[in-house]
Amino acid sequence: MIRFHTRALPPILAILTFGFDFQAHAWSAHQEIVNRILASPGLASNPILEAKVRVPCGDQEKNEIEALSSRIGIRAQAVPLVSNEKCNSRGDLQRTLREVLSLGFIDEPDLGMDQDLPDSADPRGVRKWMGGRTGPTSQGFRHMRFPGIEWGSPLRTLQIPFSPIGEAFERVEVLGHESEKYFKSGDLYFGVRTFLWREHLIQDLLQPFHTTPVPALSMLPWSKLFSGFVAASNHAIANYHYAYEGLIEELVRIPGPRGLQDCFDSGVSHPYSGESAHLFFVRSRAREVGDALYGIFGDSLKSKEIDLPAGVGEIDDFALANAVSSPREKGDEYSASQEREQKSADATAKSMEALRRATCPVLTEVSGLFVGDLDQYWKMIGNRPGLKGDGSL
Repeated sequence: MIRFHTRALPPILAILTFGFDFQAHAWSAHQEIVNRILASPGLASNPILEAKVRVPCGDQEKNEIEALSSRIGIRAQAVPLVSNEKCNSRGDLQRTLREVLSLGFIDEPDLGMDQDLPDSADPRGVRKWMGGRTGPTSQGFRHMRFPGIEWGSPLRTLQIPFSPIGEAFERVEVLGHESEKYFKSGDLYFGVRTFLWREHLIQDLLQPFHTTPVPALSMLPWSKLFSGFVAASNHAIANYHYAYEGLIEELVRIPGPRGLQDCFDSGVSHPYSGESAHLFFVRSRAREVGDALYGIFGDSLKSKEIDLPAGVGEIDDFALANAVSSPREKGDEYSASQEREQKSADATAKSMEALRRATCPVLTEVSGLFVGDLDQYWKMIGNRPGLKGDGSL
């Protein structure tokens, strides 16, 4: 980001030059999310997922990654080589579609393919606002989309510049085009791989912090308004962002009403339909997520002593995920300190429930889009039934 010397500016001007060190990662467990989708009732025993996919030998994979990287402008050296098979040394190596979907390809866009790119990859020059030109956060411009200030909520949607920034939707289209070509040519291995890169970005765009710079105004360090407000705000938002990722990763692993696994089991699927509907949906949930997070953590994540992106500070995600309200028995007596602790515990449990309610529709949308998109792309192969076996959703 561009750092401003806010002490030299009037307070209102310091706010208007407000920007963030945007975090480049969205969900911390893309493969965990895919695993949950594959285990949902609609896909757990689907025979389509047992279809065979030919895996290229090592040299073939390396050559294709280099050619693909040149076409779509990514760093080939950051894409892992998965096949260790020597060419001309064996017959066709095949894996099931389910296995290929589980190989971790969906996490590859976070391994460096969009980092440290030449300036030609960013002709609009938005990286200076979205993580910088180098380092892990330099991939942010391809993984996020901030659609501009909403003048009805100017502080919550405040960004610099005021106009839309971020290339994530454009990259969804680029990767979709490549995946479609692979599927239609019969190259299912790279068809699925690029499909998963595309789904990674779609999932990124469903993370509230990737479309709304400030999900809740209460997250901002207003006590620093006249001194160090920008830096303190960067610090606080990054902490809430990372805290949200950790909690959701924990909740996705928990079955039943305390977790989020049931959110993947709606049975509703539909393919990705473009930017406007996508942004409207996720931004409508961002405020609820932000308010719930602030209810859980209060002002604690604004502290300089906590820097979650740097690994400083620790949150007990398991304890929070399992927090429950404890009803008082009739006749129970509490000391003042016990009363405060009880109220705090009840408030935390209430806020965790609010976080589940706000996030569950997001994960249902993630699941529905993944299944709908996979069905759509799979049918591109030709004479192949859809995931329901009848050629239709």
